[in-house]
Amino acid sequence: MLTRGLSLLLELGKHPAGVGLSELARRCSLPTSTAYRLLTDLYSLGFISFDEGSRNYALGLAVFKLSHAVSAVQGLSEIARPAMQRVSEVTGETCLLSVLDGREIVYIERTNCPVPVQIAAQIGRRSPIHCTSMGKALLAFQPDAEKKEILGQLRLERFTPNTIVARRQLVRELEQVRKRGYAVLDEEYDLGIRAVGVPVFDTHGRPAAAICVSAPAYRTPREKLETLVPALQEAAATIGIQLTGANRDLNVRRARRAG
Repeated sequence: MLTRGLSLLLELGKHPAGVGLSELARRCSLPTSTAYRLLTDLYSLGFISFDEGSRNYALGLAVFKLSHAVSAVQGLSEIARPAMQRVSEVTGETCLLSVLDGREIVYIERTNCPVPVQIAAQIGRRSPIHCTSMGKALLAFQPDAEKKEILGQLRLERFTPNTIVARRQLVRELEQVRKRGYAVLDEEYDLGIRAVGVPVFDTHGRPAAAICVSAPAYRTPREKLETLVPALQEAAATIGIQLTGANRDLNVRRARRAG
């Protein structure tokens, strides 16, 4: 069903003015009843629109919102990569970049270190907020109302004996993260893995992303890991400044087109 639904969206992308049900079903080699059922589901999610007058279907607002989000993530990744590479060179460890997506974080960039044993965190991977350094860094600096809402909805699943599963304890941990400016992962998600993460702030002082240094616990005591914080914070500040500049340039171009 997913493949068929995507085929409908791809075909609709070829018809900016819209296309009727029968023609769309024919072009996608689908029975009309199947196409109608899939279109109804896509319409309910905002991925397509329907014009009562022409009886035509077209791409909906959700598609364009998704496209904008993908473009923004790709831009952030490109901006962050040079600063992250410097972190990996200075620290000798893997550097990761993530963004908040609902109640999880998503890894969108990584730079590797020269040592033979590296952290196997793949781009696109999702991880919980409550037991990752980047998740805690992103959550700690959210506006109070949003942080409270997210905390109330988190499922505090235990992954290792070190995972925080008590909500009050997590709240105290987030307070400490906010005070010191960075978050630590101490074998809370995967045994044998430690990490330290810091937020990347946007033009409004909100955490747009987070970066971390992640390393095997056997070669990186927590004390050593925390000495890497200044390099991370410098990189985060550089990314934030460049992100501000990129957004400013984009707004100028939009204003010129509008004018």
